[in-house]
Amino acid sequence: MARLLVAALVLAEIASFVIVGQWAGVLGTLLLVVLAALLGVALLRRQGGEALAQMRGTLRTGRDPRPALLRGGFRLVAALLLIVPGFLGDVVALLLLLPPVQRALAKRFARHGARIVAVRTESFTAAPHEARPQRDRVVDAEWEEVPPHQRPTHRPSGWTRH
Repeated sequence: MARLLVAALVLAEIASFVIVGQWAGVLGTLLLVVLAALLGVALLRRQGGEALAQMRGTLRTGRDPRPALLRGGFRLVAALLLIVPGFLGDVVALLLLLPPVQRALAKRFARHGARIVAVRTESFTAAPHEARPQRDRVVDAEWEEVPPHQRPTHRPSGWTRH
């Protein structure tokens, strides 16, 4: 399914080049591609430092850094889409730079993330008769029995059984 989606996106980008080429000509199309790439590079250079400064500022004042992180992430994806040749990617990149689109996507990510966390923790909740608090439970662990001749000679760390 993913291969079909990638193939459809590639074909749509090629079709967009043909359509823009008929409208603007070869030189106009090349100029638009170069301008979009230059805009992407400029956005990447400017927004990288700005996003880091915003995150540092929110952490310094004790506020939640997630909104700054999301804005920086959207700008990074938009810059990369602008750098890669293609007009459909450029349209998506320009949409990602709009604050209303960023807010809508952030809400969707938050709902989706909360749903994943709820589903994964649902199977690990303590039974009512258990006295241990939830924070002391091991959610996931892997172990391997080590043969005696391969056991370490240093003292136990608390994470290994000797």
